[in-house]
Amino acid sequence: MNLNTLSLREKLDLAIETTEQTLLEMLLLSPESLVRRAILRNKNVTTDIANRLSYDVTANVSYMASKHHKCTTNRSFSMPVSKCVRCKLDERHLSCEKCPYN
Repeated sequence: MNLNTLSLREKLDLAIETTEQTLLEMLLLSPESLVRRAILRNKNVTTDIANRLSYDVTANVSYMASKHHKCTTNRSFSMPVSKCVRCKLDERHLSCEKCPYN
C-alpha cells in the first residue's frame, strides 16, 4: 500500500482501525504527527510501538504514548504539560485552529 496517495483522513482511519501490524509499522513512520498519535487509539498497538512512540519528537505524540497502558518506558515531561499536549480529542475530529485553549 502506498500511503503517500492517501488523504490525511484515510491515514487516520487506518491508524485507528487496522489490524495489520505491518501497516501500523508503516504508519509509525508518517511525517504527520496526528497519524502517529492516532496509532495510540488502535486496540492492536503493541508494547514495542507504544514504547517507540513515547520517544517521538512531537510532545503531543510522546506524552500520549507514555500514558498508554501498553507503554513500559518511564518518561518525564516538563511541568506543567500544556492542554494541547494532553488533548484527548479524536484526531479525526481535531481542529487545533478552533481550539479554545490555543
